Amino acid sequence: MTLRDYVLIVARSWIVIVVTVAVGLVVAGVMALTTTTKYTSSAQVLFTGHAPTSGQDLAYVGNYVQSRMQTYKNLGTSTSMLESVAQAIGSDETPRELAERTDIQVSQLNTVATVSATDTTAKGAAETANTLGAAPVETVRKLEADNAEQTGSDDEGESNATIQGVITGTADEPSSPSDPDIPLYLLAGVLAGLIVSIVVVALREVLGGATSTSTPSGEGP
Repeated sequence: MTLRDYVLIVARSWIVIVVTVAVGLVVAGVMALTTTTKYTSSAQVLFTGHAPTSGQDLAYVGNYVQSRMQTYKNLGTSTSMLESVAQAIGSDETPRELAERTDIQVSQLNTVATVSATDTTAKGAAETANTLGAAPVETVRKLEADNAEQTGSDDEGESNATIQGVITGTADEPSSPSDPDIPLYLLAGVLAGLIVSIVVVALREVLGGATSTSTPSGEGP
């Protein structure tokens, strides 16, 4: 088939295409309007190590903090920590329910943890993210201080080093919801409508061609 043939097919089936795309938009719009509105906010927590001397001791502490980032993430998502966060924000959620709407991301390139929270209100999202970000700061400080004391005095840099966490970016109340993303829903509706219309038009052409081929032509006397 040539390009002209495809253009003719589209021209003959424009009603089908318009209707299916319109239906797709309507369905997407209904889904967007009936989806629970959610807001997402994030806070950043920087973990740093301090040593009484510089040089190798300071480099060691920096590498040590980097290697502990996954541990700090696990600490922030632990059941006991989530229970304390839920209590602090006045929520009756279980740790599992709170974990489903919160997240902590760490990188192998730096010592910054990004704490995100989702809520049905902008204020709730920001409050949850800030509370979850602040929760492990004191725990990490105490945990690493106790760990440094237990290492003994053989490694002076390690035993005297302190690890601290500080919130470098507080979570602000988002100005717009993160879900539903109405433009994305509508785009998905248009694409779905186009796909359905292509299938319908293709089936019509195939079945129509098969019918015309199977119909016997009249014979003259």
